[in-house]
Formats: sequence, C-alpha cells, structure tokens
Amino acid sequence: MPFIKMSNVTKLYKSEDGVENYALNHVCLSFPDHGLIAVIGKSGSGKSTIINLLALLDKPTSGHVYINNNNVSTWKKKKIEKYHNQEMGIVFQHYHLLENHTVLYNIMLPSLIKGDKEKESKKKAIKLLESISFPKELYEHKCKDLSGGEKERVAVLRAVINEPKIIFCDEPTGALDKNNSIAVMEILKNISRDKLIILVSHDISLTKKYADRLIYIKDGKVEKDEIINELDNKQNKSQNKDVKHHNQWKNKISLSNFKRRFTRNLISIITLSVGLVASLLIVGFANGSTPSIKENSYKQLDYGVLTFSKQKSQSIAGSKISLVQQTRPTYEEISSFSEIIDNYVIENNFSALLSYFPNIKLGEEKLTDFSFRPIYSFASNYIDHSLLIDGYIPPFDNLDEVLINKKGYEYLIKKGIKNPLDISLDISIDKEFHYYTGDDLNPVINDVFSYQKIVHIVGVVDEMDFLSTPKLFYSYSSFTNYLFDYPLINLSSYYERDFSWYERVATANNNDEISSYSFYLFKKDINDIPSIANHIANIEKPYVLESTPQTLSDTLLNLVNAASMGMEIFLFISIIGTALILGIVSFSSYSEDKKMIAILSCLGANRNDVDDIYVLENLFVAIIALIISFILSPLLSLLINFIMNKWLGFSHMIKIPFLSLWGIPFLLVVGLIIITIFIAIISTMLPILLSSKISLKKELADE
Repeated sequence: MPFIKMSNVTKLYKSEDGVENYALNHVCLSFPDHGLIAVIGKSGSGKSTIINLLALLDKPTSGHVYINNNNVSTWKKKKIEKYHNQEMGIVFQHYHLLENHTVLYNIMLPSLIKGDKEKESKKKAIKLLESISFPKELYEHKCKDLSGGEKERVAVLRAVINEPKIIFCDEPTGALDKNNSIAVMEILKNISRDKLIILVSHDISLTKKYADRLIYIKDGKVEKDEIINELDNKQNKSQNKDVKHHNQWKNKISLSNFKRRFTRNLISIITLSVGLVASLLIVGFANGSTPSIKENSYKQLDYGVLTFSKQKSQSIAGSKISLVQQTRPTYEEISSFSEIIDNYVIENNFSALLSYFPNIKLGEEKLTDFSFRPIYSFASNYIDHSLLIDGYIPPFDNLDEVLINKKGYEYLIKKGIKNPLDISLDISIDKEFHYYTGDDLNPVINDVFSYQKIVHIVGVVDEMDFLSTPKLFYSYSSFTNYLFDYPLINLSSYYERDFSWYERVATANNNDEISSYSFYLFKKDINDIPSIANHIANIEKPYVLESTPQTLSDTLLNLVNAASMGMEIFLFISIIGTALILGIVSFSSYSEDKKMIAILSCLGANRNDVDDIYVLENLFVAIIALIISFILSPLLSLLINFIMNKWLGFSHMIKIPFLSLWGIPFLLVVGLIIITIFIAIISTMLPILLSSKISLKKELADE
C-alpha cells in the first residue's frame, strides 16, 4: 500500500480574464514511505502544484489525495496542522526562513512549535548542524546574513528536525552553484534512506544522479514515470505524540517583530501612554478636586458668616418669571431651628447701615475695588487664625484695626505701597433713612447715619485666590456695640429719649429696607465649618440660610462636576480612539507579515499560535505604555498641581489614588492594567479575525 497517493487529481486555475487553465489534468501517482523521488518538468508544467497539493498547501479541483490511506479532504484543521508540524517537512525554493532570526532558531522552530522545550530543541538543532559540518561561528548569525548555499542547508535541517516521514523540496538547488548543489543533494540522499523525499527540479542531469525515481510532468500530465532504484514500502506509520506546548518561540518572534517595527510601535506606545496618562489624571482630578475645593474654600476668613431670611415667590401671570419677596423672619421663627440657636450667634443685619462697599480712601484716592466684610470677632473660635501670613490679629475686638486679605495686600503693593501694614484707610458712609411715625403733624422723621473711621491694617490673611477680590475685615461685635451708643438725633428728639441706631434696626418692620430683610448668623466654632453645608441644606422653605463663601464653593463644585463629565466623555473617546489606532497598527502588521505567517503555518503553527504572536506584540506595547504612564502621571500631576496652586490657589486638585480607590487597595492600578491588556487583546484580535484567510500557496509562491 502506497504511503501517499494522488487519485485522478485535477487542478484548475482561472486567469484574470476568467479562462480556466489546467495545472494538473487527471494525475494518478503513488509514493512509498522512503526514497528520493524527483518530479521533473519545465516551468509551468505543474510540478510545483504536485508539491502544493501533497503538502496540503492547496486543494485539488477534483480527485483525491491519500496519506496513509486516509483521504485528506476529510481532515480537520487541527489534523492538518499536526501533519505540517510532525508528518512532513518542506524546503522552499526561496528558503522562506525567518531572516531576522538566527540559524539555530530557524532550525529549532518546528521543534518548538511541536512543543519541545527550548533546551531539547537546541540540542537537536546543533546535532543536525554538526552532522553536515555547518560552521559553528554561523550558529548565532541571522539568516539574512547567510549565503544562498548556507540558507538552503538551514532550510533542509529545519525541514527534518521533527523527523517527519515526508520532506518536500521545491527546486532546492535552483539558485546554487555546482558545489553547493552537490552538497545539498548529498544531504537529501542521505535522509531519503529512511524518509520520503519528493523533490521538484528542472535540472535533470543533477537529479538523475541521486533520485530513485524520476517523474516527468508536461502540460499538467505525467509524461513518464521512470524507476531508477526499486524501493520497498516499509509502511512505517508516524506516531504523533501529544506534547505539552511551550510558548518561548512565540515570545521571541513577537519581540523580534516589536523591534523590527519599532517606529510604528513607538507611535502606538505614545498614543496608548497619552490615553493612560489622561485616564490617570482624570481619575486623579475626580478624586482630588472636590476635597481640594472644599478644603480651599474653607480658607475664607468670613466663611462662618451667614444670613437668614424668609422668601416668598409670586408667579407673574403669562410669564415664566416669578418675583421673590424677601423679609426678615421674627425671632420666634428663627428660634424654632434648634441647630441655629445652638451653633450660631444671631445678630441683626446692619448692612443697610454699613454696606459691603462704603467709601474707602487711601489719602485722597478712593479704593473702589475693596469690600468691607464683617466677622463677628477676632477671637480664635470665630475665625481661623492659621490664615494669618503677616502682621497680627487684634488681641481684642475694636473698630480701629482691620485685617486685609492677600488679594487686597497685593492690590496695594501694585499701587506702590511698599508695606500695606504701615498705612491707614479712611472708611466713611453717609446714608439717610426715613421713619414713618403715623403722626399727622410729623409723619416722617429723617435721620442720617454717618460713619467715619480711620482704620489701621494690622494683619494679612491668606484666602482662597480663585474669584477672590480685595477685602477688609472688621469686628461686627464692636460695630454692634458702637450702634448701641449711637443715637438718632431727630428720632430721639421726637420720642424725647435716646433712640439708638441698634434699636432702630431691631424694631424696624421686617420688610423695611433698614432691616436688610435678614439676620446675620455667625458660627460659634469655626473648626466646625463642614456642618454649615448641612445646616443650609436642612433649612426648608420659605426660610433661606445663605453663605456667600459656601455659594462660591458650591459653584466651583458644579463647575468641577461639569468639567469631570466632559473629561469622562473625552476619556471614553480617547479609549475608543486608542483601541482603533492599535487595531489599525495590528492589522497593518498582520497584513505585511502574511508570508511569515504562511511559513509558520507550514511548520505546523496553528491559528491561535499566530494570533498570540500579534497579541504579545501589542502586550509589549501595553506594558511599556503602562510603565510610562505610572511614571509620568505622578510627575504631571505635581506640575499641574503646582500651576493650579500658583494661578488659582488650589492645592492637590489632582490626587491619583494609586494606593486605594473606593477603599479597595490598588484597585486603580490593577483595574488599569486589566483594562489596558483587554484593549490590547481586543484591538489585536478583532482586525485579525475580520481579515481574509491567508492562502499558503499564494504567499509561498515563487518570487
């Protein structure tokens, strides 16, 4: 029984204009399991087609190929891969070596693909090299540096390392000189004593010296079948052993591909690194911005100053606009809120008398950019003394000494004041108020509130810079005492008793302008600042508790949330874009490596092995990008934090939670590694899966 048989095999090819041409026309051939059998014919006669069909690089149009009496048309992909790796070896006309790899590695490759350990494969390869006296100094040379004869011998040794039963040789001496041709034929003849070698050649004179049988092909048909040496069929069946696979061979090819495409991979690394760094910075911004804004917003000397009012909305018919009427609540109403009573000093709001913007003069120059802000007391429980950066905080409350914020200090420096702590400012206001008596003889009494003080700047406080304006801070408790002793001249005369400005505001109607339509509330314990937000949130309509610093903080947080949402959208687009770029690079690499993939397939590598090579290449990209991002992102966060602190006054706006996220140790690091590896794998596999199937015959055709 023949080892290999072609039964009535026909192979048709269509030309570009659709005309069918016979490569083989009803060919019947059989081959024993050893010996050197040469197929002779001119170019285009069909001899190489025989090799392609027997090596299962192509399929017949009709007829069948049998190996060990098994019809190969019924073989599944896995069996064909095992046949390529263990049953057969192939020597191509143009060698088809992995040119960027060494002699040793090329010869070892089929053994490694089969699953042998590297040490064992190397031992077998060296033994083969020594058997043909191949120069030892060339073992570690890359194949691209070898001569044609050296390459041919390497190709032969690669074909025999797994001890296959059949070796196909396509024009093994076609590009060699006489001496190298003889050397190669001697090697093949020696191997053919135990193996079947089917050799395609057009050199009849050389082949005839070594062949046991000559098959002449002409126009796709067997013209002559000449037996030179009678061969007995030993019927040795190859034993395919399942071997545990090792992946070192794939790693080496991936690493070689990575180096060969370094520029392209560098672009991928940069692209992925940018995406990863952006991701880490965005996560850091989301993690650090809210605490930073809250912490920095507390750096306002008047953070503990609030107003309490009563508001009523009234809709306008036919309009979406509504009017809001604000009035001062009664003491009884405010007393119903126990949290307010317990946590705040409640005072009448005298801002109708002394507004935020009185006349502030430096000499004859009016400082219109300054505001005059109340704090209840200079005592440490009412203001944060740690904000002081220059000068001192008055040891007792008075109206002669004021504090200035850093913005105001810098403003005065720009005005040419060398030391703002050495100057005095003139604070003044004159405002007329009307009192309606209900007396027909004297229905309206007018009094002018006149306030004038020369104040000394004694200390500078460091407030949050963002949206900050120049401010002066005065003691409200001292101003309250001042109003107790300041009578209204005309109203006191009308009532024939002292009637103070304090009493005038306290007894005013709650919808009177002089009431300021609200109460001032001063936090008793400035160390309990975080509770202010809760107190504001717990006040229900129609009552309103407001804090200008808290409103600023909420505004900033809303801006940050909006920015975070925009960044998250950018992050999503960035991830998709990065995956697309990696996918395009992978597809490009896969497409340009079709010949190498075909070579590996002929050596028995399966589709998963090939896919792994490109996945590994992208994993190299991913790992390097991860390392870069883990190094670069903390440095960039430091730089960005420095800039934001310098220009906006916010510190630690970006705080990347490497150590813990949501209370889970190293969640960010592990999660980012998993996501990056996932992107690398998916962006590699999808383009490859969607690409067309590689034709082994086409890719390995004569160049």
